[in-house]
Amino acid sequence: AYSDRIKKVYEFVMQNFKEDICLNDAVQLASMSESAFSRYFKKRTRLTFSSFLTGVRVEYACRKLRETEKSIAEIAFESGFNNLSNFNRQFKVLKKMTPFAYKNTY
Repeated sequence: AYSDRIKKVYEFVMQNFKEDICLNDAVQLASMSESAFSRYFKKRTRLTFSSFLTGVRVEYACRKLRETEKSIAEIAFESGFNNLSNFNRQFKVLKKMTPFAYKNTY
């Protein structure tokens, strides 16, 4: 039953990561308390919910950086980030390089 809940949350994130998603959306979808959901999610994925969401968004941005000529700002907003400096910071943490350097590599 719990794995079905995680699957539901995963599918929701994959379909809606470009929108504003908060922990509460996932909690409601999973029908669990926030603390129970957070513990369970971390145990199953080794990530916090927000880290998972950021990872999904950054991977999408990577694909767009490789496959399109769009600006980094356009890609950041299209990937669900609502702030360019936050996008740059999160991207660098996960990819060990800036979006600009990534784009130039591919």
